[in-house]
Formats: sequence, structure tokens, C-alpha cells
Amino acid sequence: MIEHVELAQTLAAGIEGGKILGSVGSGGLALGLTTVLVAGIREPKKGGKVRRKLSPTEASVVGVTAGTAYMAAGSIWTYGGDLSDAFSAVFTGGAFGTAGMGAVSLFLAAVMYFREMRPGFAAVTGIVAAGVWAQAGGLWGLPESLILTTAGALGVS
Repeated sequence: MIEHVELAQTLAAGIEGGKILGSVGSGGLALGLTTVLVAGIREPKKGGKVRRKLSPTEASVVGVTAGTAYMAAGSIWTYGGDLSDAFSAVFTGGAFGTAGMGAVSLFLAAVMYFREMRPGFAAVTGIVAAGVWAQAGGLWGLPESLILTTAGALGVS
């Protein structure tokens, strides 16, 4: 077992300082995932072909991952967090009684799980959910933690 760990460390050290994807950064990850979303949900023009179209479930997952990357990147990528803040304020502002961030997180998870959405709407819902889940914390913070830990292991952060 120790030999496998040492071999993995040796291989990782040989890949640009242990970074599997090279020097990507959070902003680069956000840009790449946004490109995947835009290219994966757009309908082709007349006579055009699409190599790969995202399913609604895939668009949701990529949206959550992109939303998490937006929060980590900051700078021009803060609009995803602002969108999440505005969405959650609708429910936590008192119009729905004493609804907290956990309730908004549950609402978004239910919509994502039980409704079949178009890929574009699923992607936006995923981006909003990433910000809301991160703010809610607890169990809802697990996707953010998993995504950021995986990104750190790949050398993206």
C-alpha cells in the first residue's frame, strides 16, 4: 500500500508541481464550466449540428459546480452569488413566514429532483442552488465542500 502512495506522489510531482490540469485557477474553472453550459444547452442553428447536448440533470450538476467556482473565483464571477442572494431574499424576507436558508435549499433540491426542466433552466437553477446551499451550511454545504476539495486535489484552486 505504501508503495502505491509513493508512486502516486512521484507521478503527481512530475506533473507541473502536482497539478494534474496545470495552472487553471478558480477563474479559469469558472470560464471553462460556463463554456460547457453555454455550448451544451444552446440549440443549433438551422442545419447546424451539436456534438453533445447536456441533459437537464447534467446541466444541473455542471451549474452547481460552476456556481461554486464562481464563488471561489470572485472578481467578475460574483454575479452568481448575487443571483443566489436575490433568490433567497424572496423566501427569507418574511413573505413566507419564518423561512430560513435551509427551507430555500430544500425548495431548490425538490425542484431539481422532481421537475424535468429544460437544460438552460436547469443550469441556472444549479447556479442559484450552489450559492444558496453554501450559505445554508450544514448538510447543504456538502456539495460545495466536495467540489472545492476535488478542485484542490486537481490543482485548480
